[in-house]
Amino acid sequence: MNDIPPQQEASRLARVSISFIVIGFFIFLIGVYPDLVRLNANPQVFGILQILTFLFGIGLVTLGSYLFLYTTIHHAREHRLRHDVGLRLVGTGYVFCAASALADILGFGSHNITSSETPYLGLVQVTGVLIGVTIILVGLFLYSMKVE
Repeated sequence: MNDIPPQQEASRLARVSISFIVIGFFIFLIGVYPDLVRLNANPQVFGILQILTFLFGIGLVTLGSYLFLYTTIHHAREHRLRHDVGLRLVGTGYVFCAASALADILGFGSHNITSSETPYLGLVQVTGVLIGVTIILVGLFLYSMKVE
């Protein structure tokens, strides 16, 4: 049996979600700046491991933000259409980030990469990631609106 009161359980979930945000941010920073922890093997190349690491960090920050908003605002309350649209925008934004960051690796980017070349994260891909993060922020804003 679960003897934990619902308020305490919500508080615990809020703390876990904040830890997801903080850990995700640090993972994102390590992905973008691997020199911070002396993991940069080749300073001229932004490799696939770096791309996957910063995407994982963005994903953890996004998940933590959703969990925090759910726990503090929407737990046991009615949902509106704008909340559902916000959640779908959050998911769409993350997919947009991943697709634009991995565009050359997946084969629809502007640089043709052979098996011997390293992936290239150029200005177009970075712009796509920024647009995806903006979509995520708009979705989180829509989801955070309280029901009146």
